Amino acid sequence: MPREKPRRKPDEEVRGRVRAHDPFDLIRWLALSQPDPRKALAELVQNSLDATARKIRISRVRVRGITYLHIHDDGEGVVPEMDRPEALRYIATHIGHSRKRALSPSERMELMTQGQYGIGLLGFWSLGQTLEMRSSVAGQKAHRLVLHRDRPDFVISPLRGRLPLEETWTEVVIGGLHREATSALIARRAADYLAAELRGQLLARDVEVVVEDRISRGTAPKRIAVRPPKFLGERIPVPDLLPVEGQPAIRVEIYFIGEAAEDGAAPGIGIYCSGTLVAETFHELASLGLDRSPWTDRRLTGLVDFPALHVAPGSRRGVILDEAAGAFAQALIKVEDALTALLHRVELERVEQLDRTLMRDLQRAFRDFYRQRPRYAMLPIQDEKDQAGGPALSEGENGISAHGVAAAPNGGAEVEPITEPPIAPETDKEGRELFPPGSLASVRIIPGRLRVACESTRRVRAEALDRTGRAVADAVEFAWLLEGAVGSLEAQTGAEITFAAGPEPGEGLLTVTARSQAVEAIAEAPVDVVEDVSAGRAREGIPEPEFVNQPGASWRSRMQDGRWQVNSGHGDFRAVAERPVLKLRYLALLFAKEIVLRSHQDPRLDEPLEQMAEIASYADIRLSARGRRSRGGKEPGDA
Repeated sequence: MPREKPRRKPDEEVRGRVRAHDPFDLIRWLALSQPDPRKALAELVQNSLDATARKIRISRVRVRGITYLHIHDDGEGVVPEMDRPEALRYIATHIGHSRKRALSPSERMELMTQGQYGIGLLGFWSLGQTLEMRSSVAGQKAHRLVLHRDRPDFVISPLRGRLPLEETWTEVVIGGLHREATSALIARRAADYLAAELRGQLLARDVEVVVEDRISRGTAPKRIAVRPPKFLGERIPVPDLLPVEGQPAIRVEIYFIGEAAEDGAAPGIGIYCSGTLVAETFHELASLGLDRSPWTDRRLTGLVDFPALHVAPGSRRGVILDEAAGAFAQALIKVEDALTALLHRVELERVEQLDRTLMRDLQRAFRDFYRQRPRYAMLPIQDEKDQAGGPALSEGENGISAHGVAAAPNGGAEVEPITEPPIAPETDKEGRELFPPGSLASVRIIPGRLRVACESTRRVRAEALDRTGRAVADAVEFAWLLEGAVGSLEAQTGAEITFAAGPEPGEGLLTVTARSQAVEAIAEAPVDVVEDVSAGRAREGIPEPEFVNQPGASWRSRMQDGRWQVNSGHGDFRAVAERPVLKLRYLALLFAKEIVLRSHQDPRLDEPLEQMAEIASYADIRLSARGRRSRGGKEPGDA
């Protein structure tokens, strides 16, 4: 009589080990977790890079109606210390185990090694039906390992037609490519994807990666070298390495591309792990709370590389939430405030530069208006005393420029330029400057407009600025050019020159070109040579508007205490604020309204002129929008 098993007590503790009911089912789910054939190709190329390959060739071919993908490298080989059959058996029977897992993050960063899960080969399921790994090590006969999609068995056999030579190489052949994978691996698409996906790896290694396509027809490229893309824009001077306690440092490389982001050209800031892309933008790091500005700002591009990150084993996308990821998020906070402040400053500089350009165009448009239409009165221009109580206005008949530079009256001794105060640099709590002056981005002429009496002289200087409006620290060369028969320049180079006016009145244009390394910037300043700078309507001209933000007010523009004010909070202004062409026309319309009111001195005209401005602005916006739709893009001159 069989003995009965003793019954377990209800509160007895039971211990055991978790195991898969069917190990191959687990392998199947791991293989299917990689849905992107391009990423699967990147994983196979990554294996070649980890094997210190110097040359990698990727070929797409068709043999007897079947499409194949070949990845051939000259690396150290598959488990080089083992015999070929033993090494290939090890690969087939150790799914989920990688010999590279024991590497520390610092060693992984030094060796630029990415693999650590031992499942990279399983990605072939998203590419084709079979995988054949051919391996040769110097002095041994080449062998091959054959795996089939959705089948648990494998085959290892000698490679026919290959003799044991003194050469080492590895070739992976994917047979029976899926239709979707075939189209995704066209030479240009595959090369561009690998260049972006493995950018850090390719830059850090002396390796040549080539994609060959023997299937494409016509003019499609058949052989393309994979070259890491260069980031556009100006590099932001943040620290190259951010220290992380107990972890390797974070490498930061961020660029400001500004308006390029409007066309969708900015890929954003990518997150890398040891040179391999793991998240295309910070929008994918919402779980770490990093899907916020400035990391998601569309004006920025570049990369952040942290070797200690852990990614999802199958798709190799996203970041696993662990201690290293938390340290990564905390380290980025150290530069967040400084980066945000810099972006804010750049935005202010962009708006100011745009407004200066618009006002220059507006002043040019109406420059001779009062001479040709003397029946109209121009708007008042503030003198130096008035400037103490308000913003500096553009140059009118009294010779005061938008930069606060006074012209020499009646051709006499010139007044020293009133320079703008320098922009205070961003500093940390200890008073140290966070961001030094950047490289050359723009140049300006002081004064911004020259109005000089006949046969008199005037000193003019140029100032080279970075994107934040600060004087650059690099050496800058200046070249000056004077257009028009209005006088001469006593020097053609240098930051400061002297302009000598001719004996006859006239108009010209002074241009300066600033060069620093490979960057060039140009600025222009109109030149007016007159018989008497104090003649004419001494207090009338084309002032810069004073923008007043009153969203609830119905007025668009007005004269207040001798100043031309424009309501920047009005709906019509907000509709054109980011579109330079429409904004210039809108300001010209308001300027014309104020000229009519000042010339007729009839307050009853105020309401009809406001209504005219409303109708004209409405039509301008609608016609512009219709034109943009018909062209399928932006109108010329739009930001």
